[in-house]
Amino acid sequence: MLELLATKHEDWIRIAYSMTNDTDRANDLVQDMYVRLHRLGKTREDVSYKDTVNRYFVWTVLVNMYKTSRRTKVYKKLEICELLGNEINTDYSDYSEEEDNAFELLTSRVKSITSKWKPYDRKLFELYFLHGQSLRQIANGANIGLNSIHNSVKSYREIMREELSEDLIDYFNEDYDKIL
Repeated sequence: MLELLATKHEDWIRIAYSMTNDTDRANDLVQDMYVRLHRLGKTREDVSYKDTVNRYFVWTVLVNMYKTSRRTKVYKKLEICELLGNEINTDYSDYSEEEDNAFELLTSRVKSITSKWKPYDRKLFELYFLHGQSLRQIANGANIGLNSIHNSVKSYREIMREELSEDLIDYFNEDYDKIL
């Protein structure tokens, strides 16, 4: 099974990179996918369709793993940040004061960007990126077409990448002084 998956390794890296926008994280995500599928006991038949790799299956696994992996300390902290109207708690022993200051600055930039949006867009952004609801959950709950929500989320992601990409890279690389 792993041999079959490895034949399309570069494709998996490109897919993961499109989600993470970071080469190292994309490589890690793909390697974690291999390990996960192996641990789950997936067979060649599980990952193939008509004797070729089932790209949709692998894409789904990568997307799910990416969504799970982005729930790191930054995103958990993001859920209780000022975007939801709460103060950031800086008493975490795991975090440095410099990291907290950089995080506060990033969240204020996100809040500044989203404050210019229409209420519908702000709510969709919060539901998807902050509360972690799936596109399907949002579509069912709001009675809005899935395609419409997908296009909106794609647009939000591009806006944030455009506006904050350098700062986010610095944050994840722990170069907090470049943000402040």
